[in-house]
Order: sequence, then C-alpha cells, then structure tokens
Amino acid sequence: MRKPKFLLTNKIPVSIERRGQGYWDFGEWVEGAPITVIREVNIQPLKPSEILQIPEADRTREWYKVYCAEDLRTMQEGVGGWDADEFEWNGYNYKIMKLADWTGMGILEHFKAYAARTPVTPN
Repeated sequence: MRKPKFLLTNKIPVSIERRGQGYWDFGEWVEGAPITVIREVNIQPLKPSEILQIPEADRTREWYKVYCAEDLRTMQEGVGGWDADEFEWNGYNYKIMKLADWTGMGILEHFKAYAARTPVTPN
C-alpha cells in the first residue's frame, strides 16, 4: 500500500478529537470518552463549483477539503456508530461532514474529507 506524502503541497499536523463509542448503563446513555489523534493533513478551500454541489442551506458555512493519508471519520449512525471527527484550525473548530475513502485502490491510498466550520455562538 502506497500512501501519498503530499510533498508538493503543504501538510500540517492537526489534533483530531475523536469521540469513543457510547453505551447504555442501566437505562442511561453514557457518552464515549474523547480521544485525541494527530493527523498530518493538507487543507484546501472548496472551488465555487464545489460549493454549488452542497445543499443550499449549508452554502453559507465555511468549507474546506481535507486530504489525509491516514483514517478520518465522519458520523456513523445506528448501533455501534460514532460521532464525526472534529479539529481546530486557524482558531475555529471544524467537523468532518463528508468522506471519500480512496484506500484499497492500490495506488496513492488516501482519504478526502469535506469539513465545515462549526457555528460560533455569541456570548
């Protein structure tokens, strides 16, 4: 398996907050403990044509493409599911909203994710 090194583009380390799997304890839901993993990523803004493919209600959010040679996670619903990965970059928090898994292809296996900035509420 060959992983891209992103030598021609800039890659930066980001701390990904990954929430562990929750569970039921005597009828009460207990959230999973957060885990921090470090990933080296390449972050790029979306092109205007890519923004047009996002649902209209979400177009006003700040979106970025995130390329990574290691795993990233988006929300998985249902039993055994998990929350999406979140990270901080340039002073704002972002959440992985969509993911393309290009592993298993044999050449330059990587993950391409779309991350949206989480809303900032006024104090």
